[in-house]
Amino acid sequence: MGKASSTRKSVKESLLIPNISEIMLQPFEEPASDLSGILGKHIIYTYSNGWEYEMYYKNSDTVDYKVRSGSVGGRVVKGQKVSIRQLQTALPSEKVEASESEMSSYMISWVEPTGTSVVQVLNLNRREVRTVILFPDWVVKEPLKTVCFQNEHLDLMRSYRDQGPTYPIHPKIMLGRLHFIEHCTLDNEHVINSH
Repeated sequence: MGKASSTRKSVKESLLIPNISEIMLQPFEEPASDLSGILGKHIIYTYSNGWEYEMYYKNSDTVDYKVRSGSVGGRVVKGQKVSIRQLQTALPSEKVEASESEMSSYMISWVEPTGTSVVQVLNLNRREVRTVILFPDWVVKEPLKTVCFQNEHLDLMRSYRDQGPTYPIHPKIMLGRLHFIEHCTLDNEHVINSH
């Protein structure tokens, strides 16, 4: 027994775990995002569950979209503020040429006035979109409340969000295929029809 406990002690002692206060986080370089491949793109895609969406990447922080079918089919949003980043592995200081398919991948995220959160990973070359949508409970229970031209009902959408219930959050992870891609001029107000 004495030998086993001394073995355990030596194994424990050999696992040197540094004190977290001793670890110094080093600043790191974030990859540069070239958004020229996505800005001005107008796409239509369908998820595997049949939901169809139309999206216009209006500029570096704004999208317009229309839900063409699905539980909130008919919903139209213009001027949704988003965060867009190009996905790539090379840092600006690394002179590595990325593949064409890697350069055409983007992550887009936003939070809607309804409280719904969305993250998309869009690959234009593969004509594929992977999306995580986090629906508040009230949207799942009463999706038709959100079916409108949202811009004309922002205060109403916020009041629904505030009334809730928000929880539980309902995550939806989806794969979609793009079946239409065109390039439009930036900040075009007429790409997505509001009605």
